[in-house]
Amino acid sequence: MIPNITKGDRPVGLMKYLVGPGKRNEHTDPHLVTGSPTIMAWFDDVQLDESSAVMVAKELDLNRRTFDMELPNHVWHCSLSVRADERPVTGQQWADIAQDFMDEIGFTETSGKAPVQWVAVHHGKSIAGNDHIHIVASRVRSDGTKWHDGADYPKAQRAARGIEKKYGLMELGQYAERGFKPAEQRAGREQEPARFRMERVVRSSAVASQHEAEFVRRLRRSGLLVSARFADGGRSVVTGYSVAERPPKGMRPIWFGGGKLAKDLTLPALRTNWPDTPQQAQEAAEEWWAAKRHHRIANPDAPDMKRGSPVTSVAGRAFDEDLARKLAVQLAEARRAMTKVAPGDHQTWAHVARETSGLLGAWSRATEPTPGPLAEASRAMARSAHRSGMKITEPVDPPLRMAGTTAFLLAASSAPSPVAQALIMQQMLRTFGAIRAMHEAGKELREANVLTQTIRNQLAAVAGPLPEIPEPKLQPSHDGPSRQVKALTEVDGYAARQRQFEQHATHDQGMER
Repeated sequence: MIPNITKGDRPVGLMKYLVGPGKRNEHTDPHLVTGSPTIMAWFDDVQLDESSAVMVAKELDLNRRTFDMELPNHVWHCSLSVRADERPVTGQQWADIAQDFMDEIGFTETSGKAPVQWVAVHHGKSIAGNDHIHIVASRVRSDGTKWHDGADYPKAQRAARGIEKKYGLMELGQYAERGFKPAEQRAGREQEPARFRMERVVRSSAVASQHEAEFVRRLRRSGLLVSARFADGGRSVVTGYSVAERPPKGMRPIWFGGGKLAKDLTLPALRTNWPDTPQQAQEAAEEWWAAKRHHRIANPDAPDMKRGSPVTSVAGRAFDEDLARKLAVQLAEARRAMTKVAPGDHQTWAHVARETSGLLGAWSRATEPTPGPLAEASRAMARSAHRSGMKITEPVDPPLRMAGTTAFLLAASSAPSPVAQALIMQQMLRTFGAIRAMHEAGKELREANVLTQTIRNQLAAVAGPLPEIPEPKLQPSHDGPSRQVKALTEVDGYAARQRQFEQHATHDQGMER
């Protein structure tokens, strides 16, 4: 749920807009879902018109006029929206959500203070298809005191995170997204926004890289424009970065900081993946500076640039089965390491989600001419293990990394063979199962259900044509023998195959015991 706050001094103008046709006739059936009892007693949920909007606005402004107060920005306005791909929210649920939201940030009597006058307006979905309500409130309480708006945005964010949990909505948490920029809307003729493509590139490049300088080189080789933010105007300490796609001739690029793409893609969060030595920091600073100045790659002789490295060794040939089998064993070892991670270790699970999402993004790039099921699965996984207010600050455990497979997928000159993809899919199914089990253990049923649906829909669509393969053999561990499960049994008919995927999603995590 995404709160968007504005303030002003014109309650009549704002209410007229909310009940009017909108900028592009997107407002339909404008009505109040809830609000102050005195206002709801008159208007309830009937459809509003301009005259009723004026009456509501005057009631909202009654306290200020009664106490003859001069208060700049005395009208507080916040829209609460759910994404277009979110489940439907009923009118009563919107009413309950609005009431909980206003209680939480102190507008109502539950704060122990006098309440303000407020309403919540519903008028249909936005142009982008996001369902939403608008909350309009006076900042003057019924006793003439003020509702103070200091830190109102953090308060609104915290309230939204609580509402997501209470009502079973997608928990944005570390993945919270703000509205699209105007330039994105003008350029958004494609099916997928540019920010989603860039997020996959950044995430897969980060997962595939062994250190920061390699990450910068990967971003540039992918075709992205890269700009770094240097501390104090120098050239040695990088504190952040932005990326953009190359725009059509005559247009300006649309830049996004890593944290705007996703909260786990900030530079401090990404650095937890890589070793930190003075030499590597210097090499990374040189690459960031070269990227910022649009110069050539600073270190073309780096190991990841040489022929025969993991970055280049598959260039010019297919991702073959022998290589895929070796990498599948590495993925299986990473999955075995997951069995030792406690459900409450949110830092580690956030790393696992990022690694898995990055691998799926690289796989999408290698096999999908346009974003398809793998891209969608990558996006679902990216959201999975992040918590509201949590920042990734701890280093990842090396056995959990999936850098090798991700690097080879990014470098592959053609789509991996069906057997190679089946080997990767086998491990992805079990990884999804492990993360789903983590969510279930924490009673995060919404997140667990998202992964179940991703397995049944996106991963099933990719796995359908793939052949049956044996489980890769692992070295014995003190955890006990591996539990062998056929992940992609070749069966006749979609329904039978679908039942198998559902079994993986709900019963068998395929994890070593």
